[in-house]
Amino acid sequence: MKSEHAHRRRIAVLVVFLALCAGLYIWIYVIPGISGALTRTAIVSHGHLRVTDEAEGYVIRNERVISAGQSGGISYYTEEGIKTRKGAKVLDVYPTQGSAAGYYAGHTGVISYYIDGYEEYFTPETMDQLEPGELADLVIEPENTHRAQTIAGEPLYKIVLDDTWYVAVPVPEERAGKYAAGAAVALEFGDRTVPAVAMDVIKKQGGWLVLIRTDRYYEPFASIRKVALTVVTEDYEGLIVPNTSIAMEEGVPGVYVRDLTGAFHFTRIKVITTDGKDSLIHSGTFSETDESGEQKRVNTVEIYDEILRHSETKE
Repeated sequence: MKSEHAHRRRIAVLVVFLALCAGLYIWIYVIPGISGALTRTAIVSHGHLRVTDEAEGYVIRNERVISAGQSGGISYYTEEGIKTRKGAKVLDVYPTQGSAAGYYAGHTGVISYYIDGYEEYFTPETMDQLEPGELADLVIEPENTHRAQTIAGEPLYKIVLDDTWYVAVPVPEERAGKYAAGAAVALEFGDRTVPAVAMDVIKKQGGWLVLIRTDRYYEPFASIRKVALTVVTEDYEGLIVPNTSIAMEEGVPGVYVRDLTGAFHFTRIKVITTDGKDSLIHSGTFSETDESGEQKRVNTVEIYDEILRHSETKE
């Protein structure tokens, strides 16, 4: 009996302990989130706003594939991804009979042994002709051709001739507005960021095609073709307000700012950019042209102003 009673007490203590832990978790993590969402006002603060697009891109290079002129064993002198000067030896092929055939870099460029068979399909000269619908149907599997033996006619390696390379990004109609021709962007491949420029945004039958150019080095650029990436189209720091706080009065946007008496007054704003959830706005003042063509200054919100979180709740 005593043993059974002690066992029940231990279970009861354990249940109380778990309940206390659950309550503490809710108090620390859940309640602040709920109360923050339900708070009537928000404080205008300085922040960082990025507009991004999660996409699949197709890497395009000026590249040449070199094939074997004879069958035989291979000896390599250049490693994958190495930039090689014109005239440098890349490999030798040793036929069963006769002398070894040396293969030399015909141009200065990056050597890669990954070949996917689309080297003539994806070219800088024809990339503006790519169709998003066709790209979605391609099965692209780069093959590592680094091996001990070759047969005449098989690809041995390729050489990428230019430091400049491109990424073609198919995007649907609803995402095309994130891009602007000539605008600076950043390509994020996992934890690596590559600065680039959106060369062109082209309307296609199956959507839009964004062509992006960069001359920045990225180690796998010579071997990859189809790749998942994040395109950062805008990256700003400044005053941030939630989009739910923005109202329209007489056709102009603004927010309701609380004054010292506690009353809320409509204050005009000028939006620089938005990510769909929050907007980055001008601080203090902004300029606009009036009906007479004169420039005038408009007072706007300041950092730490208190504004209505949801503009429609203004009484």
